[in-house]
Amino acid sequence: MGKVLRFILILISILLVGFLVLCAVTDSEVKMEHRTTINASKAVVWEQIANFKNWMHWSSWKEQDTTIVVDYSGTDGQVGSKYHYVGKHSGEGTCTNTGLTDGEMKYEMDFVKPFPGKADGYYKVVEEAGKTTVIMSYHQNMGFLMRGMFAIMGKGMLEKMFDRGLELMKEYCETHAADIPANSPVANNITITETDFTAHTYAGIKGVVKWADMHNFFGNAYALVGKAAGQNIAGPGSALYWTWDTTKMETSMMACFPMKDDKPVKGATIEKVAAGKAYMIHYVGSYGGFMAVHNALHAKLTADKKEHRLVVEEYLKTPENETDSNKYETNVYYLLK
Repeated sequence: MGKVLRFILILISILLVGFLVLCAVTDSEVKMEHRTTINASKAVVWEQIANFKNWMHWSSWKEQDTTIVVDYSGTDGQVGSKYHYVGKHSGEGTCTNTGLTDGEMKYEMDFVKPFPGKADGYYKVVEEAGKTTVIMSYHQNMGFLMRGMFAIMGKGMLEKMFDRGLELMKEYCETHAADIPANSPVANNITITETDFTAHTYAGIKGVVKWADMHNFFGNAYALVGKAAGQNIAGPGSALYWTWDTTKMETSMMACFPMKDDKPVKGATIEKVAAGKAYMIHYVGSYGGFMAVHNALHAKLTADKKEHRLVVEEYLKTPENETDSNKYETNVYYLLK
């Protein structure tokens, strides 16, 4: 009995030493890039990538672990939105949208279980000849013990999961190729009109806001102004944007409501916007398409050799009154100088 116990202890020691050696010799940095080509428009594919609530349509982890439960926070399709997952076999973690440009979404992963850790990456979509190429990138610096686990499981297993996810995305998008709203800006069916913007008086909260903090800023501002202004509110929740700094990832803005008059509103700033000509888009679709809307309006300004004095967004249908993100409605105005 003593010999058997001694053998077991020696075997455990050998395995432990071997595992520690693996931890020591395995590279701490993991970089992967995978791609696929999908027979669907960029608009269809982008809807699946930019909105976390659509990720479960093509998640290879969900396919293998049916116990996964997901909850969401923030405004889906916007920087700062998150999804949090818990699964019996998948562990626990959070994914955050950290950047959006036309056709590219950056994300960060914060792993909690079975091992703490962080990762980052991006999804890019490029359309050519009616087909869309998706490029996904994953990057992680692993802790010491995690390196050993990675060496045992193998890079190949993780790569298979990513490839399977892209396969599922391809299947879903090609099956739902007609689901995108007809006037989605990324479907190249954008309509820019020149209109007369009437004078408005707004009451709201004004400040320089980090992109990642915008969801909370909107929520707090609308709650405060909505309560204080009450029956004096004359239209939908809106936002005024003076600057949009892509380096500092912040904006000078005001979350506000249009008012019936210019009477003071407790806790709010009154902002009067003069009437004038404006370029305008009525956009139907998720907030993940906003970047394409603004890119189109900037391109129009450049082509016409004009400048804008202010950007105004009017939120007609939002997550507050519409459950389908493809049916959100927003008026976007670029007020001309």
